[in-house]
Amino acid sequence: MLRNIPMSFLLAALVTSSPLLAARTNDQGAGQAKPKPAQGAPGAKPAPAPLTPADAAPLMGTWQIPLETPTGRLVGTLVFRTEAGKVVAGLSAPQFAEHKITDITKTGQVVTLKASTNYSGPLTAFSGPVTMVLTLTPKGPDMAAWFDFNNSGFQIGGTAKKKA
Repeated sequence: MLRNIPMSFLLAALVTSSPLLAARTNDQGAGQAKPKPAQGAPGAKPAPAPLTPADAAPLMGTWQIPLETPTGRLVGTLVFRTEAGKVVAGLSAPQFAEHKITDITKTGQVVTLKASTNYSGPLTAFSGPVTMVLTLTPKGPDMAAWFDFNNSGFQIGGTAKKKA
């Protein structure tokens, strides 16, 4: 069903449901033990770690992410900043207010932002849970940006460019 929902609607769901999303990202994984890879095991990948202000220094500021969606071009804005000593991000688009994201991790050079909410609104007939994972991978001075909604229910990518 999500494959038929335009990206702008899914982005709208994330941005317009800010209070619900903030509640879910703050308690996400509460009470659940996360498995740790065996140290020294062949092929073991490093575990994601919270993105620190020091790690985020090159990311701080505003990034533009043009996306070609089924309903046309959408330019998202991603802003990295620190609040109370922690890295947070804000995701917005011209027609949508900024939504704050606090679940931000780093594995090697890859930065991952996660958010989830329940959506029910006027933009689409879809109603239900929406999760978003935004993966940023260095690409020269830019970042390859890959959005995954509902665990591969809908995916879209673009190149994030830092505003001067």
